[in-house]
Amino acid sequence: MKAEIKQLEDLVRELSVEVPAETVNAKMEQKLQDVRRNASLKGFRKGKAPMNMIRSLYSDQVKLDVAEEIIKSTYPEVVKENTLKVASYPEVKDLKYEDDGRFTYVATVEVFPEIEKVDCDGITLTAEEIKVEDAEVDEVVEALRKRHSELRVVNRPATDEDTVVMDIEVLSDPGKVLETDRFEKSEVDLANKLTVKEFKEQIPGLSEGESKEIDVAYDDDYPDKVFAGARLRYKATVRTVKERLLPIANDDFARTTKQGETMLELRMNIREQLNQQKTDERNHGFKNQVIQQVCERNEVPIPKAMVGEYLNNIVQNFKNQYGEVDEAEIRKNYEQAGMVNIRWNMLMHHIANQEKIEVLQADTENLINRFAENYQTTPEKAREAITKSGNIADLKESILEDKVIDFLVHKATISEVKK
Repeated sequence: MKAEIKQLEDLVRELSVEVPAETVNAKMEQKLQDVRRNASLKGFRKGKAPMNMIRSLYSDQVKLDVAEEIIKSTYPEVVKENTLKVASYPEVKDLKYEDDGRFTYVATVEVFPEIEKVDCDGITLTAEEIKVEDAEVDEVVEALRKRHSELRVVNRPATDEDTVVMDIEVLSDPGKVLETDRFEKSEVDLANKLTVKEFKEQIPGLSEGESKEIDVAYDDDYPDKVFAGARLRYKATVRTVKERLLPIANDDFARTTKQGETMLELRMNIREQLNQQKTDERNHGFKNQVIQQVCERNEVPIPKAMVGEYLNNIVQNFKNQYGEVDEAEIRKNYEQAGMVNIRWNMLMHHIANQEKIEVLQADTENLINRFAENYQTTPEKAREAITKSGNIADLKESILEDKVIDFLVHKATISEVKK
């Protein structure tokens, strides 16, 4: 077998393969013999038809089958012999049986870029100083008090701290965003930050039995995409006004939360949780900065096929979630993210090899133990669940990325800025 490799583009290689006649003829004869053994032709017992008749009837199909077998067996050999790191499926063309019995074909394939060394020196990171203010602890305490509070019906006008039970009628819905025009006994917490602002502003002051027409203009970036940019008019009729009775923030309350035996212990635990949350956010910020800087410094070319596969998966995920989608818009919006994702993945693995960073058994065990702790199960059951899910490879990949990020963060220059 002979093979000639040509570079068509930066990452595109053309493989011109020639298989000698003796190999082709041997495969043809073997395939024709197989066909003869299983052929049932009129006037002949099974497997006894003359070979010239078999050739006449099945030669074209046998040639197709032999060509497929030859490509399947020779293409991997060519790739291995030429140490090609392929990044896409081959596009095979120009299949030809030559007059002298040789078989030739051309395969075009993308390869991964050759990376000699990744520049990851001199990375600079910025982060806010980690500091938990008393006001932040107070806010969590108040949220816990609200979570453990009770609602009591009152006979007075609603305030902006109350919860109101209302019948809501839809008077105008030009965009037809709602499937119904009436919502009975809807409970609206006027103190909740997520409650529509027009309700928070206009419901206070209404008493049981009173109504008010309210125009709501939802922001274009409203979290619920169904309502984004919508303009609706509602008629709200108050059924009941309820005030919230908050428990006193004392040691008894602390024990109720199961996060401390005293208010001091509760506040200390909250402070520790907030500190950990800020630390996690800081580390996530470091990760984003590291990826951005490494990719900007090392703009290695990216196989187009990998970007295409990435975008195909994104489109499919959107279809699974939303049904009909604008594929072109999705591909346009996610192409840059896909390129960064793929480039970082290549660079990350090269850094791991370059710096001899690897995933140890202890690393996997530690992650499984944390998984078990988070889901309140045993390490054995956690390991069994992860193994059954087939996510061991993804787990190790995640660990490797974390170790590479940790390595880069530790060698980077970190500048702290005040909040």
